[in-house]
Amino acid sequence: MDFTDPAYLKYQYDDSEKLRIRQETHAKFGDPPGEAFLRWVVERLAPEAGNLVLDAGSGPGIYHRFLAQRGARVVGLDYSAGMIRDSLNNASAGGWGLMAARATIVSIPIATGSCDRVMANHVLYHVPGVHRALQELRRVLRPGGRAVMATNSRDAQQELESLHNDAARSLGYEPAGRATMRFAIEDLDLVRGTFPNSQAHLFESAFRFPASEPALRYYATSMIDNIRDAPADGSHRPPLLSAMRSAIEHIVQRDGEFVVQKLAGAFVAEK
Repeated sequence: MDFTDPAYLKYQYDDSEKLRIRQETHAKFGDPPGEAFLRWVVERLAPEAGNLVLDAGSGPGIYHRFLAQRGARVVGLDYSAGMIRDSLNNASAGGWGLMAARATIVSIPIATGSCDRVMANHVLYHVPGVHRALQELRRVLRPGGRAVMATNSRDAQQELESLHNDAARSLGYEPAGRATMRFAIEDLDLVRGTFPNSQAHLFESAFRFPASEPALRYYATSMIDNIRDAPADGSHRPPLLSAMRSAIEHIVQRDGEFVVQKLAGAFVAEK
């Protein structure tokens, strides 16, 4: 599967529904809950009151509440018009200010050196030109500013991926890798090619699913499509869900819960 393919990105991110389900899963079944990671990322960014913060690949703006609490001015950038709409709606409902634009990370419509902080979280593995995106983030950052780029480890969610791979093969499908294989927290050397003083910070957490349904709901938003030449009509999904349900229910009955480790982290760099 090509995780940079425009058709796939439109399917995944034309609106925030699938992303919302994943975020709800992190919040309800994460240990610690998903908000802990958001706060941890913002702590690494360390925005100060009045700072101009660029959130590149902002999605519906899950970090914006925490940035606003610190008095930062936020610019949200996303290629999806639906995500921009949702981020503006969320800002309006939450009572914080937001400037937003539809654009790509490889061509940021912001003047050179104009941002005090830049962040690009769980998005760079979807960018065809990661090196170009990193250069753009550095370009718009002012001297002395800070950049934070969060992503997963290549080892994250191996328990879920292993079940998916077994289920896919049992149905005659060939499993494909995950999007985060393209840009993971192990890629420090890649980031240092643009931000030489980058450091990788790790955040350990896990899902703890007490039953199969919440795990399946999460699985169905993304990993279910990680097979080669996935049928365009989605006919692979029902049999995969059935096979995954049986596998997860077996684990829950045996162990009392289905635990999925989800090691993540963030690159932190100064310009």
